[in-house]
Amino acid sequence: MLRRRALLGAVAVGALSLAGCGRVALGGPEPYTPPPPGIDDLYRADLLAALDRAAAGSRTVQADVAAAADPAVAVTLADLVRVLPVHRTALLTGAQIEAERDSAAEASEEPTASAPPPEAPTDAASLLATLVELRDLAADAARQVSGSLARPVAAIAARTAWSVLRLRDSVDDAEVPLSPAAEDLQPRREVPAADPPSIGAESDYRASIERAQRAQWYGGYLHEVLAARTEDEVREGHLDRAELHRARAEELSRIAEEDGAPVVARQAVYAIPGGTLDEETAAQLPTLLAQELLLDHLALVGAAPFERRPLPIAAALQEAETLAPLVDAMDELPGLVVEEEPAG
Repeated sequence: MLRRRALLGAVAVGALSLAGCGRVALGGPEPYTPPPPGIDDLYRADLLAALDRAAAGSRTVQADVAAAADPAVAVTLADLVRVLPVHRTALLTGAQIEAERDSAAEASEEPTASAPPPEAPTDAASLLATLVELRDLAADAARQVSGSLARPVAAIAARTAWSVLRLRDSVDDAEVPLSPAAEDLQPRREVPAADPPSIGAESDYRASIERAQRAQWYGGYLHEVLAARTEDEVREGHLDRAELHRARAEELSRIAEEDGAPVVARQAVYAIPGGTLDEETAAQLPTLLAQELLLDHLALVGAAPFERRPLPIAAALQEAETLAPLVDAMDELPGLVVEEEPAG
């Protein structure tokens, strides 16, 4: 009898101890609690929402102006309708792509018309404003997210900056804010401690900043050469560009020295493409140089530590804007291979 009472007492004490610990699951794992979203997830969600609004607005505006629009405007809108979904796909994680494929398969069995997202643009002016918001959001995101995400996000920012200027001329009295300068690109959000972002390999950073320095020094020299061949406003434009490129090169060299990366010194003379500068080559040089600088700075964004990203982000956007009046087309994600969209 005493043994039975002792055993019952032990069971009772054990039950009280378990009760004090809260709910205990027997025979299975604890319920999974996902970690809070990190900075990459937070910016990705906001960028996807902005891209959805811009894509819906582009389709709406394209349909409204298709019959009467200027051919150049129609081309720009068609480009946006094609490119914005590519940008969206580039931001999706593998799990999100699989989920969207499953949703698309289910929707194909019971097709229903999807409503445009809230606050989607309905005219060219509001579409332009939405694209400016997307440009600036992507630039801010590239400053803080992981290096692997910063590279495509910076490409989206630059490509959108190009599209903004291409669309601007179609909107009467449109005033487009300047793209963010390097000093404007400060961290906007607190980074959650649970899932900190990562940066690229140091070797990639060293190679990227070395290449960017060399390209900027070269750009300053070429624009100085072009200035000597021109007059008046055209000459002043080349001199301004030469000064801009050399200022960037000096800043990049200062950063490289502080970070122990290769420092590229300015040369007195650089080789001219083709050996001689004929009229055709001279006319092409500003475009070729801006395209090279765009790619070099986008690569640097993806490789650089967080605090070193403002200059290449701003430079990439500026070079994309330089290309707006010079080229009629630009890759969807400059410098990156575009993967196929999720099957729909």
